[in-house]
Amino acid sequence: MEIAPQIHRIPCVFMGERVAYVHLLIGEEFSLLLDTCCAHNPEQEILPYMERIGFDRERLSYILISHSDLDHQGGNEPMKAAAPNAKLLCHSLDRPWIESTAAIMQGRYLQFDEPHGLETPAEAVAEMRALTLSCPLDGTLEGGERFRLGPDWWVRVVNTPGHTYGHIALYCERSRTLLAGEAALWHAILDRDDRPVLPPTYCYVDSYLQTIDRLLEMPIEAFSAAHWPVYRETADIQAFLRESREYCWFVEEQLLLFGREMGRFRLQDALRELAPKVRRWDESGDGLLTFPFCGNLARLTQRGLLKEGKNAAGWVEWSLP
Repeated sequence: MEIAPQIHRIPCVFMGERVAYVHLLIGEEFSLLLDTCCAHNPEQEILPYMERIGFDRERLSYILISHSDLDHQGGNEPMKAAAPNAKLLCHSLDRPWIESTAAIMQGRYLQFDEPHGLETPAEAVAEMRALTLSCPLDGTLEGGERFRLGPDWWVRVVNTPGHTYGHIALYCERSRTLLAGEAALWHAILDRDDRPVLPPTYCYVDSYLQTIDRLLEMPIEAFSAAHWPVYRETADIQAFLRESREYCWFVEEQLLLFGREMGRFRLQDALRELAPKVRRWDESGDGLLTFPFCGNLARLTQRGLLKEGKNAAGWVEWSLP
């Protein structure tokens, strides 16, 4: 669907009922695709959408990846093969994980296993690998770059870290539309029917909160993110952003209270005891609480409110200072 003049939003379905919205911007001179979703999504949704609206894939000028995640970069190889003239770009800080499936698996999805004594099931690892077809990039971005798509149409790259350090959003200056990706994650990630299915997987809390504060100051008239409806009213946009920030604060408060109650605890203890208190989704998604929990625990440690150490088995634990 066209959500603003010449800006198209394409739903891409993966892992059953999960959905990620990618965006296609078609200018008179240049065109841009933001994200490729998973390995099957170019063939399943993106290319058929282009054909349906009469857009020649050979005309695609740029493919920008908002951040490193399988449902945003997994279709890079097939999309690049289908549109070989397009330059594939991402933020420099996410490049290592976007160019290498092995790197994103080890550095992002399996990063908590060894330090915390966790074990991601082999079938889950195999599925994530299969959904992520990586390829070399043509260059990188830093934030602030402007892309000219037509005589009077410019879009601007906005660095919006927090979910990853190299997360970017795209701002259309003409229509004041923000293509936000996962710059803010509300209190749950939604599926194709707008049902909450996963926790918000922010990871770098100070950066995340700064990003939200920055977005609250921007003149945004349409807010289109990766897993949520399009918001057009200022009150709705600001509510989404504020609720994202407040949920992050809420999780951090729960972790601090838990630390004071327990005196000493591991990540598994926090997941087991706190998931029911912070959950806004089906319990099958609780495993991804490792991302926000570790992010908030790192911030509490940096502030001196908790102390991080290791137990006799060599696994990370937290205690009161």
